[in-house]
Amino acid sequence: MNSKLPVYDDKGINLADPHDTLGYKTEYISLLQKKALEKYIGASNGNALDVGCGYGRMARCLGELGYHVTGVEPSQRVISVAAQHQPEHCWKVGALPDLPVQEESFELVCLFNVARALHLMNIADVCSSLPKYVKPGGRLVIIDNIRNDDNRYLPEEWFDSFFLRDNLKLVIKKPIRASRWFVIYLIRYGIVPRKLFNKIAEWELNRMAKKTTAPKFSYYNYIYVFEKNDD
Repeated sequence: MNSKLPVYDDKGINLADPHDTLGYKTEYISLLQKKALEKYIGASNGNALDVGCGYGRMARCLGELGYHVTGVEPSQRVISVAAQHQPEHCWKVGALPDLPVQEESFELVCLFNVARALHLMNIADVCSSLPKYVKPGGRLVIIDNIRNDDNRYLPEEWFDSFFLRDNLKLVIKKPIRASRWFVIYLIRYGIVPRKLFNKIAEWELNRMAKKTTAPKFSYYNYIYVFEKNDD
């Protein structure tokens, strides 16, 4: 992990795997999630809101897909790192449910690996305000970890139904990454060459797309895409 990037937020929630000292696991996961975004939502030059953006890991991916990104993060310390490394984007300090941005002003609203952290703090219901920031005709995209029959994780059913409000409808639900896959450990410790990350990510995305349910003994990283009716 790049020593200049924060590993924990102000509440002690990890922003990356603290054992990923080489940074390869984070690099691979970012690449895979970017490919998932490209596959399931596509490139655009629209405005994207990255809620709980941390140090800007996924904002960089959105920018590479052409989006103009506004990142919102509760920690001034953490978001200052994002602003330093990616000055081309807009960065604001704020937190759900009331964000410091205009309602219905984003073609894409994103919540990446944040819902479970809020669940662990018993405040996941603050996510109910997210749909109001999506433009009519726009999309809300969630990426998070799901594991069935484990109360440390939000259940599949929560993600399936919680955001069906304010004219949103679920259009895509796909697992994109498995947790306990031996290759991710080989990647973390630098055994797998970085030049293979691209092919491995494509293979894993295709493999995971065939899964039909979340597991009980580990988690899957899922992508959810909701569309807002253009009324």
